[in-house]
Amino acid sequence: MPFPWQNSTRTAPRGRAAMYRRELEERAALLFRLGYAQPRARARLVANVAWDFEIGGGGPAAQEIDAIVEAVYRRGGLRSGAPTV
Repeated sequence: MPFPWQNSTRTAPRGRAAMYRRELEERAALLFRLGYAQPRARARLVANVAWDFEIGGGGPAAQEIDAIVEAVYRRGGLRSGAPTV
């Protein structure tokens, strides 16, 4: 008896890139709130992405990480990450 889920032809979700971008924004905002300097936060995010995609490759490019960190630090960590009280 065949099961339809065994031979799925589904593709990866379209929102995967947006999900990775949002996660990097949240991490950058957290590092900002923890007092990390911008170069140190960038280095940490690059290392995290390298570790996350160590086996499968892919993931956000270093230029995209630079842009995210720059934007988060420019706006002071606001509108990203968990709300601050």
